[in-house]
Amino acid sequence: MSFKHLIDPKYSKNDYFPIDLSVNNPFWDNNDVSDIPVFEEYLKNQRDKTGKYVAHGGYLEQRALYRKSIRFQAGIVRDVHMGIDLWAPAGTSVHAFMDGTVHSFANNDDQGNYGPTLILEHDYNGKKLYTLYGHLAIGDMNKWSVGSRFRESEKIATLGKPEENGGYSPHLHFQIMTDMGKYKGDFPGVAAQVELQYYESIILDPNTLIF
Repeated sequence: MSFKHLIDPKYSKNDYFPIDLSVNNPFWDNNDVSDIPVFEEYLKNQRDKTGKYVAHGGYLEQRALYRKSIRFQAGIVRDVHMGIDLWAPAGTSVHAFMDGTVHSFANNDDQGNYGPTLILEHDYNGKKLYTLYGHLAIGDMNKWSVGSRFRESEKIATLGKPEENGGYSPHLHFQIMTDMGKYKGDFPGVAAQVELQYYESIILDPNTLIF
């Protein structure tokens, strides 16, 4: 499968580099990944170091970020990231993974959530796939309607600013599911260790289908 342009096609595969936001990165022992200026400076340094621009990664990454958020501490601790993130400036265009229709959308606007979220439904080798695009711009939502169709690589949204995207440095959270259950406009993107066996059975590794 060829490289998928999930964000602005001007960025080629050679413009992407992996970023480590895991608990194994000692930088985060003394720096708060949730502090946007701290994270943006770290991102700038990584761009300068690699000579590349779009940071990506995060599938099944255990992150200290979630251990500091009340949202992910209720009941069992959820700290394993189930999608991938692509880090680029607010306003960067977001594009459809493949041909599909709008399954659902919502503004999950509580702190630490996805903010504006779009979910597309696809037919893939005779089976259903669902792709989630999180942390989008509020202004894009009036362009969506359930059942409307997008073609592969068609622009579907733009990346939101921190004040509208759940409170994060601008990025796309992208996730592929084989079963939506009863969810609409939302789907868990962070899991607890004890939930991994279940979620890994319905959330695919996006890296194998994008890069």
